Amino acid sequence: MTVSEEEPLGVGVRHFIDRLAEETGGNVAVDFFPSGQLGQDLEVFEQLSNNTVQMHASGFGINANYNSFYAPWLLTGFDHVQRVLQSDLAQQWNDELVEERGVIVLTAYPRAPRHISSNGHPIEGPDDLDGLRMRVPEIPVMFNVFREVGTDAVAMSFAEVYTALQTGTIEAQENPLPTIVGFSLQEVQEYVSLTYHSYAPEYIYVNAEWWGGLPENLQDLMVDLLEEGRERAAEATASVQEELIAELEASGTEVVEADIDALREAAMPALEELGPEYLGEETYSTIVDLSD
Repeated sequence: MTVSEEEPLGVGVRHFIDRLAEETGGNVAVDFFPSGQLGQDLEVFEQLSNNTVQMHASGFGINANYNSFYAPWLLTGFDHVQRVLQSDLAQQWNDELVEERGVIVLTAYPRAPRHISSNGHPIEGPDDLDGLRMRVPEIPVMFNVFREVGTDAVAMSFAEVYTALQTGTIEAQENPLPTIVGFSLQEVQEYVSLTYHSYAPEYIYVNAEWWGGLPENLQDLMVDLLEEGRERAAEATASVQEELIAELEASGTEVVEADIDALREAAMPALEELGPEYLGEETYSTIVDLSD
């Protein structure tokens, strides 16, 4: 796992590990390596495929299918994400993933939604995006939809973002609140606008061969306990969001509620054009169909 034990994902995974030891009388133990001790995601994905690591928890999509949830304003919340991940489409994704990488996605945990921080003015509605020079991750559907809704989207390593905001090279960036506060971006940003534009989750990956070799009763127990862990992660995510908003406001950063409906409506023409191109026709239509 690349994040720390203290983050919501870490809280959920730690609950799973402790409960697994409890339910099996200590006969099943998990060697836990948080905070990127085994490397970054791409390195760990290779270890997963090679079966030198058996489980990995990450918000990084192992392929383009699992990065579909980054499409701005396409998803309405984590419940929507869950419906997609429980669909026949997601089963196809998993079948392909097993064949290509020898890896399975067992479940997904909620992750803090993504918001926009900015200088000059907050992002309250679509007009506030026009001409905004903003760093956007190089995830094709995210980058290009933001460009189509009017931002001057900039590709840049996250390591450069603080300095670029400080010097005015860029005016804005987007990330979950734990990232914004964790990297002290509020020091160089006047506003944080709660845009809720992405609900990309955290995934629980396992090596398919290893998982298939476990007794069925142990598989069932682990899935049940991972679900318990997801509930703990969801509680921690909600709690952290409230705490971080209070921390931002105490630091002098203005936190603004954006008009989500107006932003989503403004993004729809770009999503309808670019969604099928970057996500695939079937994926895009499935996500749209499962929105309610």
